[in-house]
Amino acid sequence: MSEKIIVANKGFVRAEFSFWVGRYMDKFYDAFENKKIIGNKCPKCEKRFVPPRKICGECYEEIIFDKNWVDLPDTGILLNYTITPYKVTDRTSRKVKKSQIIGMIQIEGSDTAIVYKLLNMEPEDISLGMKVKAEWEEKPIGNSADIKGFVKI
Repeated sequence: MSEKIIVANKGFVRAEFSFWVGRYMDKFYDAFENKKIIGNKCPKCEKRFVPPRKICGECYEEIIFDKNWVDLPDTGILLNYTITPYKVTDRTSRKVKKSQIIGMIQIEGSDTAIVYKLLNMEPEDISLGMKVKAEWEEKPIGNSADIKGFVKI
């Protein structure tokens, strides 16, 4: 029997990389460059998805890439929220100075929800079902950070 040698090192691994989010999400983020939200619609049950998807979660019908896209407003309804002292997108420094409020927003005309920060709100200002609007970066570049968060309207 051979002897195994195990070496363990503690520390951090730095890994810089980019990744492709797929055709559906790529098209979704391309619309962000023009401060627009798009989704796609199932050709069978007509559910609308934001973010878009390839397979309908309701009836499992394939949503063909070249068809079934819908333009949607940048407003929605707050379905749920949480308050956290941790960043949810940036891994460089996990703790934030002030807790942030993260909301689950159903874009008007959509049957699903997206998760973004709620901006300029205190917990006492928030109520489920309230209307919110996207606050866009001044110069969007086509990624999820183009929407800074959602504000109460």
